[in-house]
Amino acid sequence: MHASYYHQAHACIMVFDVQRKVTYKNLNSWYKELREFRPEIPCIVVANKIDVDMKVTQKSFNFARKFGLPFYFVSAADGTNVVKLFNDAIKMAVAYKENSQDFMDEVLRELESFDLQKSENLSDQEESCPEEKPPSA
Repeated sequence: MHASYYHQAHACIMVFDVQRKVTYKNLNSWYKELREFRPEIPCIVVANKIDVDMKVTQKSFNFARKFGLPFYFVSAADGTNVVKLFNDAIKMAVAYKENSQDFMDEVLRELESFDLQKSENLSDQEESCPEEKPPSA
């Protein structure tokens, strides 16, 4: 992943494939990387492809519990829990955006409200200001 993927993110949905154990094992590194760039955004963990074998919903996946993250069993193929997942992710993202105390969000808000034109005009004025002469005695 690249840092730009996290730029201005307000929520994260981390998905693993219940048929591919390696994707579950990757959650730790994905989560660590996410927290380097966006330490506070809400994150949801998703077990996908439950339509292949519904018995997988009886399994316990400790990753989400370990970090206190919401967990969903979904099937992108048949739509099971997909709408609920996205509705919940959107609600979490909006709540986070409205109440964020994250330093990066504060910086981004400042940059969004920064008036580049005004800044350029101030720079131009500084360059055109006459030099001050010392007071004569």
